[in-house]
Amino acid sequence: MQFPGMSTDPVRLQLELTWWPPEDDFSISRKLWTRPHNGDTWQLEDMATTGSPVRLVTLPGRWSDASRVALGYFTDLAQSQMDPFPGS
Repeated sequence: MQFPGMSTDPVRLQLELTWWPPEDDFSISRKLWTRPHNGDTWQLEDMATTGSPVRLVTLPGRWSDASRVALGYFTDLAQSQMDPFPGS
């Protein structure tokens, strides 16, 4: 059931990994998008990136952490759109 004023916008999560050659430096970024009122344009809701280079030896652990946190942001946004009475 959808109540008046309820938002049910599509939600997109991007998790990106960039290599900065020739070093073993990497960066991880997250972008969370919605498409208000199922329109044609995606709107950036939240973004974050690593503040310092990620070394190859720490990459698997940092990627795992980033994907866990990003999924949390994604599910929070999606669930907030499913709840007709947020905060109740």
